[in-house]
Amino acid sequence: MSDSSPPHPARLIVLAEDPLAEDAVAAHLAAHARVDVLTPDTVERPDILLIIATEITDRIFIRLERYAQESTGRPPRLVLIADIPTPSQLSRAVELGLAAFVPRRQVRLADIEKAVNVVARGGAAMPQPLVGCLLEQIRDQQWKDQEISEGVTSTPLTVREVAVLRQLADGFSTSEIATALHYSERTVKYIIHQVITRCDLRNRVHAVAYAIQNGLL
Repeated sequence: MSDSSPPHPARLIVLAEDPLAEDAVAAHLAAHARVDVLTPDTVERPDILLIIATEITDRIFIRLERYAQESTGRPPRLVLIADIPTPSQLSRAVELGLAAFVPRRQVRLADIEKAVNVVARGGAAMPQPLVGCLLEQIRDQQWKDQEISEGVTSTPLTVREVAVLRQLADGFSTSEIATALHYSERTVKYIIHQVITRCDLRNRVHAVAYAIQNGLL
């Protein structure tokens, strides 16, 4: 005879900058979500970490790394409520178990409960712009892998940066470049900004001239 008892609910810890918000969210999830809410000082290992913060700081990542190091099995899955992360913050959060992100502004208890329940079932919940950002980072890594395989890592610009500057040199706008290279316009502008900043250039025209001087265009 098989055991028909339901699986044990996922164990969750709520961590917030504001103690009142932490208590309120924990109480709501304990009453409504399909999880067991643990206190932050428990010795039990959580399955899910819910972190509520205004900004994503190094302190948050240090705390996540500590939980990951203390876990004997898979690290806790992360539900993050905060302002929109930068691409590097997003990448680091994913490495540390990010499974759901809810933008902090105008977030409701129902939104948090929904995200927690999705993660408790083994799913993920990410806003579409962040999914696009992750895909672009994966594509960026593919560009870097291509650079390594082609032996071009010694050049001052990456393959992706050269591709964008080549389009700029041909007179295309950032929106046209985004369409041609299958990026968002925001990503194209970010790539151009990175080149100008890293290479200490004045503007886009200077960036194109720099690429030509280095024999990349």
